Amino acid sequence: MGAVYLGERMEQFSQFVAIKVLHPQLLDDAAESAIEREAQVLAVLDHPGIVRVLDLGVTASGLRYIVMEYVDGSPLDIFCDQHRLSLGRRMAILDEIFNAVEYAHQHLVVHADLKPENILVTADEKPRLLDFGVATILSELGASGIDSSSYTTLYASPEQRLGERLTVASDVYSLGLIAQRILAGVSPEAPSMEPVGDDAPSIARADSIKPLMQRLMQLDRAALQEIADRRSMTSEALLHAMRGDVAAILAKALRERPGERFQGVQEMRDEFNRHFSGYPIFTRPTGWINQSLKWVLRNRMVAALAGVFALVLFLSAFGVVFQAREAARKRELAQTRLHDLVRLTDLLAGDLYESIRGLQGSEAAQAALLTSAHETVRKLSAEVDHDSQLQLELAQAYEKLARLELSLTPMTPEAVQQAGQDLTAEAAMLSQLSGKDPQVKQLLRGIPEVQRLEAEAAARLKH
Repeated sequence: MGAVYLGERMEQFSQFVAIKVLHPQLLDDAAESAIEREAQVLAVLDHPGIVRVLDLGVTASGLRYIVMEYVDGSPLDIFCDQHRLSLGRRMAILDEIFNAVEYAHQHLVVHADLKPENILVTADEKPRLLDFGVATILSELGASGIDSSSYTTLYASPEQRLGERLTVASDVYSLGLIAQRILAGVSPEAPSMEPVGDDAPSIARADSIKPLMQRLMQLDRAALQEIADRRSMTSEALLHAMRGDVAAILAKALRERPGERFQGVQEMRDEFNRHFSGYPIFTRPTGWINQSLKWVLRNRMVAALAGVFALVLFLSAFGVVFQAREAARKRELAQTRLHDLVRLTDLLAGDLYESIRGLQGSEAAQAALLTSAHETVRKLSAEVDHDSQLQLELAQAYEKLARLELSLTPMTPEAVQQAGQDLTAEAAMLSQLSGKDPQVKQLLRGIPEVQRLEAEAAARLKH
């Protein structure tokens, strides 16, 4: 559209600007009112991601020019590749670009020439969009205005190549090509013209509208690995990341008919945010297995703890059922299994409990572990059947559970009540054993100490 110069203000204070001098053949004497009208529209675009138009004018020789903010940055694709940005950091930049374009659309301004070269990224990874509305200004000039040389056909929508009216869907198409280039490393190819009928105009088609995965799979191993290296990942990880949601989002943005694309940049932005945040997208159906997997990926710690709980509970339940079935046939083996379960409960309420005590936000996990331990001990108490050694181990388990209940932070009335019930169960279990047994004596001596801790906890709760 012209030549761009670096300008410097020489009066009052120093300021650098970019001055775009338009080619004379793009304009005629009737253009001045159109430029001024559009300039008033562009002046309201006050967004950190949009380079503002500061002034318009005519040189002494009659050349029209546009003065814009100067941005010290690199084109979007070059910046991302040179710094080998990960997919997450690339998506963060794209998200800010989507936000800026959506802002302009809300002010009824279509860019009409979105491409990586028109998006400069500064050293702090902040994108700035250039030439916002310049193509719109030129389109107002009629026959002497915008033509195929006034915009980049590689990133132009099909309707733009045909010279049809532009809408926000045209920018959506261009953004889809940009996202495909930045995320997947796939650049659009030169469009070809294909006739659609004897009396109908030709439609500009490009290989860029081929499905993303088809484009990637056509690359040789070296080219695919080079794209992956620029994203600090392996080629297998790149294919996995692009397959599914990302490919579906890009496919919808690059539909040939405007009405079949996203009807706004925000809609496409929301879909990308859902995917990269681990939520199901709306662009394609998502089965319950995929939804469950996304939930697990979003909640890794909770899912891991839930898996531990489920495994422990499963093993405990399996052991109890197995022992019940074997009790009539092999009593001795059943008793051995009961002893093993006591030790498993001791691990559940001891080592495993202590391993997560210091984790932030683990209060729910601690409570779940104690609940599981109580249920297991209660089940074992019903199966004791006068086994003195098992009774002694269960009494020890009740005391340990009581002490753990009284160590919860924050303390709750339910925990104090449960600790009291544990002490009562321990005393009942010990009453069935010989008072001369040294281990029984030791446990009996420990009950008053736990009762004192119980009383202190209850007193703190009252105050």
